[in-house]
Amino acid sequence: MTSLSNLPTVISVDELVEEFDAIAFDSYGVLVDGVDPLPGAIELIERLSESGKPWVLATNDASRMNPSRLAVMQNQGFPIHDDQIISAGSLLREFFEDRGIAGSPCIATGSGEAVEFVRLAGCDPVPLTSTDDDAASLVIAGITGYDWFEATSEMLTLIFRRMDAGNPLHLAVPNPDVLYPDGGDRFAIGPGGLAEMLEVAASRRFGDDPAIKFAKLGKPYEPMFNAIKGRLADHGKVAFVGDQLQTDIAGANTAGLDSVLMGTGITSWSSPCDFAGMPESLTPKFLLESMVR
Repeated sequence: MTSLSNLPTVISVDELVEEFDAIAFDSYGVLVDGVDPLPGAIELIERLSESGKPWVLATNDASRMNPSRLAVMQNQGFPIHDDQIISAGSLLREFFEDRGIAGSPCIATGSGEAVEFVRLAGCDPVPLTSTDDDAASLVIAGITGYDWFEATSEMLTLIFRRMDAGNPLHLAVPNPDVLYPDGGDRFAIGPGGLAEMLEVAASRRFGDDPAIKFAKLGKPYEPMFNAIKGRLADHGKVAFVGDQLQTDIAGANTAGLDSVLMGTGITSWSSPCDFAGMPESLTPKFLLESMVR
């Protein structure tokens, strides 16, 4: 537990820029509110770019390919390049290769570019049906384009049937976010929330069998932070700036990065004392009120 002598330190934007050799940012709740840029975000990224300080955007959102995300952010005014974006969807290739299922059919939920991540990762996306006996994997690639009441029933039925037949699916969710900011003061359930619901439901029949667990690729899990460290490995002291304790802060702490909690997203705070008694794994090292202070 975090003691009063080990509370996070409040820093300013200037201190963030001066203290670290490289910075990784979450997207929603940090640079954008889910739709529009947050105050000061574009100016900070311009400052980093002009100074030559390395930075990357590490996002759990796997609904858009890098070119689409790049176009949106550049149109908003962010000076960002393709090699500065790490999306959870891009981590699927390593998952398929590690499981030895590259090239096989994969049931991929969602639509459009979310499904295209599966194709580019080396598997053949196929539609969701509860009677599928051929697909090797089920990936919650996106959360749009479905009647989710029906889709949840189809997925659960398929998982049960394949488990009972001794032919379990390889399950993955690139974006493990349970919730996310959806513009202004709105919030929404993320793909990780759907995966957790399916795991709980399946556990009623199969207990704690690892075959019913979804591999989670984005923050706070190792695949994403390995990618961040790989991209910024040569740049000394690295900060990770996020807005959620259970994903951004926990992942950065485990990965050995300096965690910075924003005050503009999911997790609200008023002072460092708010973190007294909190598990150290969830305690940020630094606090940043906003991108303008």
